[in-house]
Amino acid sequence: MAAAKTVTDRVSELRARRKALGLTRLELYAHPDDHEPIKAHAAKLQRKRAKGAKTPPASG
Repeated sequence: MAAAKTVTDRVSELRARRKALGLTRLELYAHPDDHEPIKAHAAKLQRKRAKGAKTPPASG
Protein backbone atom coordinates (compact mmCIF):
# COMPACT_ATOMS: atom_id res chain seq x y z
CA MET A 1 0.00 0.00 0.00
CA ALA A 2 1.34 3.42 -0.97
CA ALA A 3 2.00 5.97 1.73
CA ALA A 4 -0.56 8.74 2.08
CA LYS A 5 0.32 11.98 0.34
CA THR A 6 1.09 15.00 2.41
CA VAL A 7 -0.97 18.16 2.18
CA THR A 8 1.95 19.81 0.43
CA ASP A 9 2.01 17.07 -2.22
CA ARG A 10 -1.74 17.31 -2.84
CA VAL A 11 -1.70 21.10 -3.09
CA SER A 12 1.30 21.04 -5.43
CA GLU A 13 -0.48 18.58 -7.73
CA LEU A 14 -3.68 20.64 -7.64
CA ARG A 15 -1.79 23.81 -8.56
CA ALA A 16 0.02 22.00 -11.38
CA ARG A 17 -3.30 20.75 -12.82
CA ARG A 18 -4.79 24.23 -12.68
CA LYS A 19 -1.70 25.74 -14.31
CA ALA A 20 -1.92 23.14 -17.09
CA LEU A 21 -5.49 24.34 -17.71
CA GLY A 22 -4.19 27.89 -18.10
CA LEU A 23 -5.77 29.11 -14.87
CA THR A 24 -4.19 31.69 -12.60
CA ARG A 25 -4.80 32.48 -8.97
CA LEU A 26 -6.59 35.70 -8.08
CA GLU A 27 -6.96 36.82 -4.50
CA LEU A 28 -9.20 39.75 -3.73
CA TYR A 29 -11.07 41.21 -0.82
CA ALA A 30 -14.79 41.79 -1.15
CA HIS A 31 -17.69 42.52 1.15
CA PRO A 32 -19.44 39.30 2.29
CA ASP A 33 -22.64 40.42 0.54
CA ASP A 34 -20.72 40.50 -2.75
CA HIS A 35 -19.26 36.97 -2.57
CA GLU A 36 -22.14 35.17 -4.28
CA PRO A 37 -22.60 37.74 -7.08
CA ILE A 38 -18.86 37.59 -7.79
CA LYS A 39 -18.93 33.79 -7.94
CA ALA A 40 -22.03 33.87 -10.16
CA HIS A 41 -20.38 36.31 -12.56
CA ALA A 42 -17.20 34.22 -12.71
CA ALA A 43 -19.30 31.11 -13.49
CA LYS A 44 -21.13 33.03 -16.24
CA LEU A 45 -17.82 34.07 -17.81
CA GLN A 46 -16.57 30.48 -17.64
CA ARG A 47 -19.73 29.18 -19.38
CA LYS A 48 -19.40 31.86 -22.06
CA ARG A 49 -15.74 30.93 -22.62
CA ALA A 50 -16.60 27.21 -22.81
CA LYS A 51 -19.41 27.89 -25.26
CA GLY A 52 -17.07 29.92 -27.47
CA ALA A 53 -14.48 27.14 -27.47
CA LYS A 54 -17.04 24.57 -28.66
CA THR A 55 -18.22 26.71 -31.57
CA PRO A 56 -16.34 25.77 -34.76
CA PRO A 57 -14.74 28.67 -36.61
CA ALA A 58 -16.79 30.12 -39.44
CA SER A 59 -15.46 29.18 -42.85
CA GLY A 60 -15.61 31.51 -45.76
